[in-house]
Amino acid sequence: MSTKKDYFAIGQITDLHVGRKIPFPSGEIDLYDRLVEAVNHLNSIDPPLDMAVVTGDLANHGKKEDYIRVKKELDRLKFPYFLVTGNHDHRVTLTEVFSDHPYLRTGNDFIQYTIEDKPIRIIALDTLEPGTHHGLLCDKRLSWLDEKLQEQKKRPTLIFMHHPPFDTGMPYPDNLGMNGKEEFGAVIRKHPQVEAIASGHTHREAVLGWNGTVAYITPSSAFSYGLEFHDVDDIDPLLEPAACRVFRWDQEVGLVSHISYIGNYEYGITEGVPEPPKN
Repeated sequence: MSTKKDYFAIGQITDLHVGRKIPFPSGEIDLYDRLVEAVNHLNSIDPPLDMAVVTGDLANHGKKEDYIRVKKELDRLKFPYFLVTGNHDHRVTLTEVFSDHPYLRTGNDFIQYTIEDKPIRIIALDTLEPGTHHGLLCDKRLSWLDEKLQEQKKRPTLIFMHHPPFDTGMPYPDNLGMNGKEEFGAVIRKHPQVEAIASGHTHREAVLGWNGTVAYITPSSAFSYGLEFHDVDDIDPLLEPAACRVFRWDQEVGLVSHISYIGNYEYGITEGVPEPPKN
């Protein structure tokens, strides 16, 4: 059997929130340590990933010192990585600290760019609206997207963004969701070459067939929020298993998505899994 790697693999981590420490009954968790674990995990995937995308909320308060710590860890990745802005990020500071990432310097108000030299085309969108946790895709950002998609109508494309383009049914994150969903959907419907859209923000996984493509929400690599379908004023963090997403693009098969849990779970992650037989 051939061992030739004939696919292109992309890792996605999201919602790092470095700079925040969360008290749990078992002890305080520094989310920087969770980033260290996430980088180790991405580096351990075999065969190796070809690249990674970090879809926002790199630093909890957008502080320079936290971005410096984030960069120190992400630079340990054994493959190229790319950044997307989230609602906790600060565009100017992010661009300053990651000055060796020229794609961040777009020459306009938003950090939106394309990656053209991979087997699948990648587009990064900027949903950051400063001063609010809500996201926004305004007319200017959507016009840019439409123009880029028009340029290569037949080339398979994967879009990365921070805020999900759809409501999850969980009122708390949906109330902090993205404005401009309908307008964004109208653009996507025009472009069937969009294989998928990958986002974060909610700290839980969700998947939806959406406007002719598939929209994924990837859980945080730092901490979770509960699966809460009721209206609540606030929601407490959970220390559920952190995760990343792995996309595999194969020209013959298409785009396959996998969730990969970060950490060591000898018998799996579900409470009550029977112990395997000892014989």
